[in-house]
Amino acid sequence: MTLETVVEAILEKGKAEAEGILAEARAERERMLDEARREGAKALGDTEARAREAAQRRRVQALARAELEARKIVLATQREALDKVYQGALARLGILPENESFLRRLLKANESEWRGGGKVYSNARDEPVVRRIVGSAFAGTIDCAGGVVIESGDGTRRDDLRYESILRDVWDDAVKEVAETLWPSKK
Repeated sequence: MTLETVVEAILEKGKAEAEGILAEARAERERMLDEARREGAKALGDTEARAREAAQRRRVQALARAELEARKIVLATQREALDKVYQGALARLGILPENESFLRRLLKANESEWRGGGKVYSNARDEPVVRRIVGSAFAGTIDCAGGVVIESGDGTRRDDLRYESILRDVWDDAVKEVAETLWPSKK
């Protein structure tokens, strides 16, 4: 074997080893790229899933806010309608044909309060009727829809029998029933 053949054999062996190393490096590169692709795809999938979940949460929150706002609007409208019904009832109370009869009954039921030196107040419209019934116990007019206010003889107690007060007491007890009549619940 000559030196030239030995050098060629070494070069051939070196070339073969270099090609082996390059092949291993290429395989390692492909393995690393495949792993990076898998990790990238997994990260992308995770990010997309989180984004879908976040979008779903925002959608649910937006719907909940919209439902709450709609409910507030409905409740405000219902409240406004109830207030109109209340104001209408109050306005009609003072002009009922039975108004004089109501006043007589109120004053008769509370006669012990005003007969013994008490004072009776009414609105200006009802003054003639009340003055006829209580005489000198009439003490003046007040701003109200109707009814009377009776002050005891010693001035320690006032009975508020104005239509506003009576209606408010009845209204507070019956407002749920009125609302249910106007807007039946969907059970």
